[in-house]
Amino acid sequence: MRAYIARRLFLFVPTAFGVSVFIFLMLHVIPGDYATALLIGGRDAQFIATEADFERVREQLGLNGSLPEQYGRWVGNIFRGDLGTSFTNKRPVLDRMLPRIALSAELGLLAVLLAVIIAVPGGIIAAVRRDTWVDYVLRTVSMGFESAPNFWLALIIIFGLLWMFDWIPPITYAAPWEDPWLNFKTLVFPALLVGARSSAGMLRMTRSSVLEVLREDYVRTADAKGLQKPRVLFVHVLRNALLPVVTLAGFEVVILMGGLVVIESVFNLPGIGKLLVQAIAGRDYPVVQAIVMFIATIVLVSNLVVDILYSWFDPRIRYT
Repeated sequence: MRAYIARRLFLFVPTAFGVSVFIFLMLHVIPGDYATALLIGGRDAQFIATEADFERVREQLGLNGSLPEQYGRWVGNIFRGDLGTSFTNKRPVLDRMLPRIALSAELGLLAVLLAVIIAVPGGIIAAVRRDTWVDYVLRTVSMGFESAPNFWLALIIIFGLLWMFDWIPPITYAAPWEDPWLNFKTLVFPALLVGARSSAGMLRMTRSSVLEVLREDYVRTADAKGLQKPRVLFVHVLRNALLPVVTLAGFEVVILMGGLVVIESVFNLPGIGKLLVQAIAGRDYPVVQAIVMFIATIVLVSNLVVDILYSWFDPRIRYT
């Protein structure tokens, strides 16, 4: 296991390198740059920018030189702990990201917790009550959540709260240690929405896995021995059935990060997703590159955690 973890950590280097090259190239092959937007879009119609003006602004922003030179400067600064300076407000990128990462992390953890709380018990109930009205309702609701877009569900929630209770979620954010109640009111509905949508696929996967394990010989043997149903379900069935669910949960992290971008924009939450949208609109390359690299790192770490959890849920798995 230790050798496998060491190999996976070593693979972070080429994977992260490939992701960083892809991010850098995708941002720089787009026609135009921030210097063009600054000199043309921010000036009046009588101003005519010269080539010298473009070169001067690009040098100030670090956009001068060939693409390999710019990439080398960017990667070198990352290793020194410098993510660059934001083009829009001239602040260090790290200073802009850290407060928003805390909000997005809290929202993401709440969403994952709610997704697991909804999906695992719901999938077990649907499997145990197979082909009953309970099963049909759970599967129908899960497919409805999975097929509906995040932004549409968010708007429905906001309009529903306003129409039924004459109340909307607060537009201000407070850290949990500053104002726990305001923090809860601000994040509960976005987290519930993201968690409910993420739980849709997990619920159906849990149901399928539990049904498959219930047909195994060792489960029928446990029933024949007279073991109590809860013991058979939670000791013999659930642990073996959760392996595909853990795999799906790893993929849900990617979907969750994409969902946070939409949800934070709709609910006006000052998180990392909303900052990414603003940075893309303003061609703020340092901020976009740093955020996408951060998201890619989260995805890589989640995949590693999923692989490690395999052996915990199923001791028969050994990595050589």
